[in-house]
Formats: sequence, C-alpha cells, structure tokens
Amino acid sequence: MVFQPVGMGSALELYRALLAERYHLVLLDVNLPDEDGLAIARHLRELSQSLGIVMLTGHASAEYRRRALEGGVDAYLSKPADLQELVATLRNLGRRVATVLPDQADGGSGWRLGERGWRILSPDGRELGLSLAERQVLGLLAATPGMPVRREALIERLVENVHDFDPRRLEMLVYRLRRKCEQQLGVKLPLRAVRGVGYRLDW
Repeated sequence: MVFQPVGMGSALELYRALLAERYHLVLLDVNLPDEDGLAIARHLRELSQSLGIVMLTGHASAEYRRRALEGGVDAYLSKPADLQELVATLRNLGRRVATVLPDQADGGSGWRLGERGWRILSPDGRELGLSLAERQVLGLLAATPGMPVRREALIERLVENVHDFDPRRLEMLVYRLRRKCEQQLGVKLPLRAVRGVGYRLDW
C-alpha cells in the first residue's frame, strides 16, 4: 500500500479539501490552530462512517484517548510514536477503508466533480455548472460515494444553525438539482434519498 500524504494548514483547509477531493485517511493532532482536533474528528465521523481517522498527539492521558475513541477516532497514538507502529496502523486502517469504499479506480460510474467542485461532469463528458449551495451539498455526498449522509450534516454545510433551516429547502434543492441535471445533461443524477437518514450519491 502506497500513501500519498497531503498536508493541511488548518481545519478549514481540511474541510475544503474534502469537498474537492476524496481522501481515505486523516491523521490528526489534538492541538490545532483554528479548531480542536477532537471536535474535528467528531465532525468528520458525522460526515462519513467510512473515513479512516487516526489521532497522533502528545496527550497521552486515558481521558483524551477515551474522548477521541468515543468521538469516532479509529486509532489513538501518543507522541513520540514509533514510526513502524504508525505505518502499520495506517496500513491496517487503509485496508479496512478499501473494503468499505466502492472501487473508483476506473472512474466508477463515470460521474465526477470538476473545477474544484464547481462543475459536475456526466459519464459522456458533458458539464453542468453548480451554485454554491449545490456545490456544498454535492461535495459532501461525493466525499463518501455510495454511503448515506445525514440531512443534518448536509444542512450544516448550508447554514450555521441547523434549527433555523427548513428541511424542505434541502428537499427542494435536491429536486431542482436532479431536474437541472436531467434537462441540461440528458441523464439522471444518481442521487438517492435514504429514508430516515438523508441522501446517498451512487457514483
């Protein structure tokens, strides 16, 4: 297994990267400049059950370890960590993640996001521009293809306070996006509703 690491300077940079690209593993520290690592881990786990999350930190206390594991971290390693142990942890987790994520090596169904998430490309190569709201929702769904994403998580990408947002606005956004895709691209977007959960993007 070959890793292709990408460094992120902040939590915001990480969130933006996850909207634009698909990553299998995230290696976090607790002390980060703009957001607590434990909070980031909880947020990532809410967004995706398949993403591998490893915490590498100087906090060796049982309390931090417990909070991290309860928050969705797959493995918790204390600094200074043994390099071979870290690599073994990442490889084991990487194999587990690979069995959960659908095979996208051949492009999956042919659908993909382009221009850093601002355009959607159909299997036959046609393109459709996205609004900011559409980009936020599709980017989150595309980060975990084939896996359901909760309505609340999608709404959080659109507004700061979930409770101030009418869920029917999300349903209307999805409806209009499907319709726009079918009218302008001539094919149906593989975006499915998951009853009692939210939505799933099958590509």
